[in-house]
Amino acid sequence: MDPVDTLGNNPPASARSGPAATATAPAPDRLPSGATAGTVLTCSMTRPDARLRLVCFPHSGAGPAVFHRWAHPLGREVEVWSATMPGRAARSGEPFATDWAGLTAEFADAVEALVPGPYALFGQSLGSVVAFEVGRELTRRGRPPLHFVSSAGAAPDVRPVFTVPEDDDALIRKVDVHYAGIPAAVKAVPELVAYFLPVLRADLELAASYTYRPGPGLPCPVTAFAGDRDGTVSADGLAAWRRHAGGGFEAYRLPGGHFAFTDHEDRALRTIARRLRGRP
Repeated sequence: MDPVDTLGNNPPASARSGPAATATAPAPDRLPSGATAGTVLTCSMTRPDARLRLVCFPHSGAGPAVFHRWAHPLGREVEVWSATMPGRAARSGEPFATDWAGLTAEFADAVEALVPGPYALFGQSLGSVVAFEVGRELTRRGRPPLHFVSSAGAAPDVRPVFTVPEDDDALIRKVDVHYAGIPAAVKAVPELVAYFLPVLRADLELAASYTYRPGPGLPCPVTAFAGDRDGTVSADGLAAWRRHAGGGFEAYRLPGGHFAFTDHEDRALRTIARRLRGRP
């Protein structure tokens, strides 16, 4: 697949499943109360002979399960790790994240404690900013990523401002307009909305509180994806990731909106696998 505007229309990726494993390790001192490194990061399928680990950060409102099916398409050379934001899944007993510095440090601590050898980072939407800041923190600590992949997120210094409405119904309407991110099956069940909405609101408020601080970017290649109808990622916002790349840079426009990567997941993952292998 060639960079920018070359990914053809394909049917949405079908769900796949494989054996899952949860990795555990002693928690670093800076992890929040109730958290352990093995709840902050989990591995969907261990690959002891993998040459690279890909640590993945989800979009607003999502948990680690969105990445569990990636192990097979990325191949045996890549071991997939999923980040869990506070307040959901195995971390449901923790308060939602409100402090960027603390969140970045706890994920960096978990990577250092759990993820062996060379690694790369992937982030979807909000996750792209979290992954970027984690990558910068780990670079400061002397353990930079080998590659960085962003999906559905403008570069951190040009991110559009999203104001979070106080009213729940207004929030649902706004998310539908900007992201089309709440499935109809969820909106049709009040109990699901009651569970999902606080998580989504917390993540959107965290995103709205983000302030980019100028400084060194990432000393590695960057690959960036966005839908060609995603109003939250302009062409300039996608291209601006080049400024944060210390190695090569490639950008891809996929047919669709904010979740175009998911709609074309098989094809996009093949591109990521190729980029992680360092092939043109």
